[in-house]
Amino acid sequence: MRAWMAAFGLVAALAAGAAEAEDLVASARPTIAKADADWIGAMQAGDAARLAAPYAEDGVFVTPDGTAIAGRAAIEAFYRKRLKASKAKIVGGGVRYDNIVVGGTAAQPLVYEWGHGGAVSVDEAGKRSAREGAYLTVWKRGADGAWRIVRNMAF
Repeated sequence: MRAWMAAFGLVAALAAGAAEAEDLVASARPTIAKADADWIGAMQAGDAARLAAPYAEDGVFVTPDGTAIAGRAAIEAFYRKRLKASKAKIVGGGVRYDNIVVGGTAAQPLVYEWGHGGAVSVDEAGKRSAREGAYLTVWKRGADGAWRIVRNMAF
């Protein structure tokens, strides 16, 4: 009988953990969906502030070449410079996530989102090109309850 009770306790604990994880993902999902949906629009508008807005003040963006850009202000400056230098017009693209899971610790849970994103552009000569790659984004809930990107890696 003790073995049955221990097994029941383990199942109940796992269920509680799963329910808590589901609640965390549910609380983060609207913020993630908004950031993902807004990404291409912000790119098309050349709006660096909008692109950096989902990041925590101390967030880090790692570019496909491995360059780490630390801090929301630096990330915004990176996007501003990149968008200004581009001669191509972004005509489409977007972000689609493959999965969202909870990690971290009980005291500081994190939400991991990964998937693929990319943009379609047309250069001054009318040549169309598409660029797509995988990404991993780590979200953390701040003291104010808002979910922010603490790490974002594009591959």
